[in-house]
Amino acid sequence: MELTNEKTKMKNQCKLNIIMSIVKYLVVNAFLVFVNLMTTPNYLWVLWVIAGWGIGLILTIVTNYLEFKYNNK
Repeated sequence: MELTNEKTKMKNQCKLNIIMSIVKYLVVNAFLVFVNLMTTPNYLWVLWVIAGWGIGLILTIVTNYLEFKYNNK
């Protein structure tokens, strides 16, 4: 019974980590898009930030998924 409870806690923690990472990504990048459009609308430098951080976000999601899957064996 306690093992199931521990797995549930780990699953919830992994989901929370992923959701918080996505929320931070969206909020910060929305702000950066606003700053980019207000300061230098001719050059969209924010796309570099979105792409770079997007790669990191994908790695975070994959890592959390694999960690959960590996620990549940």
